[in-house]
Amino acid sequence: MASGRDSSESRGTGATLPFALLLVFVTMLGGGVIWLSLEGAPPRAPVAASLTVELDAAPAPDSLPIETATAPAPGEPAASPVEPSPPTPPEALAPPPAAPPDRAAVAPPPAPIPEPPREASPAEPSVAALTPETPAVAASPSWQTFARPFDRADQRPRIAIVIVGLGTSSAATEATILGLPGSVTLSFWPYADRLDHWIRLARAAGHEVLLNLPMEPENYPEFDPGPKTLLTTLPPEQNLERLDWALSRATGYVGVADYLGARFTASRRDLRPVLEAIHRRGLMFVDSRPTAHSAAPEIAQAIGLPWVANTRFIDEPQVSRDAIDSRLKELESIARLQGRALGIGSPYPVTLERIAAWIPGLAQKGFAVAPVTALVADPPAR
Repeated sequence: MASGRDSSESRGTGATLPFALLLVFVTMLGGGVIWLSLEGAPPRAPVAASLTVELDAAPAPDSLPIETATAPAPGEPAASPVEPSPPTPPEALAPPPAAPPDRAAVAPPPAPIPEPPREASPAEPSVAALTPETPAVAASPSWQTFARPFDRADQRPRIAIVIVGLGTSSAATEATILGLPGSVTLSFWPYADRLDHWIRLARAAGHEVLLNLPMEPENYPEFDPGPKTLLTTLPPEQNLERLDWALSRATGYVGVADYLGARFTASRRDLRPVLEAIHRRGLMFVDSRPTAHSAAPEIAQAIGLPWVANTRFIDEPQVSRDAIDSRLKELESIARLQGRALGIGSPYPVTLERIAAWIPGLAQKGFAVAPVTALVADPPAR
């Protein structure tokens, strides 16, 4: 019986010994964990595990930086445990919308505050007030403002040439503008199409410009200069209306020249209101002298109107080379005797050809080819 009890006690002791060893091992392990906690080695934070799981499950976009947790250095206090956050919804992982641009940064600079318009003084007219009838220099009349430059100190005899009736034929007008030197004055028909264009072209080529003013001839109405002709049978008011129409057709001219006005220029009653209106506009008057009884010189001198009288028609009554050359020589003789002479011609091809061949030799003969305004001071006698 004793040996049986010893045998059972030996078996109980053998079963208790492994349990005791396990208990000692667990106790030592727990003590080690407590010691590590006291020494500042914290266990891995639960939130890191949570973030790691979420990031592994849904990778962040490239535009969003991923922060990594760093364990604190030994000796630093451990971070407080953080409660694990709930799983982030997929919408929250999308990149945030771009922020609207800063309006203050991209707004254009404010427009400069315009200066208030200056009031034009009497000595400095405003640009808006300058019209073709009102040149920039108010003290200078149009016949001087639009005149071709000429040295008035030149003592040589002066010869001026005026070609009339331009504008109705494009070919003849272009040939005259481009074929004759700029010292030749050109006179345009008020009925011409593109009148402003022709005048600008003529002035660009250096020519001085006149307007032809149709007036009643002796053989009217057999020969009718057009619907705006100044007539002795009309009241002065109606003739002035026709004058205004002609003068309003263009600008840049120095004056007007009568056209076929033998009957009208001989009538002092009808001519004087017209010449007074021309004078008020600052223009000059060229008397073609279709009749020896023209009242223009007397009226012009009485009212102070700048004027010039024709000396010779270059191509009337005959249009030929010899006749034109003979008339041009007559102009030389008159200019040498009187100091100046004016010849008037039409844009016939032979007239243009003879004038173009004649002008280059005048300087060698001692003459100055002058614009018509250069003859105003002392009109030639006939």
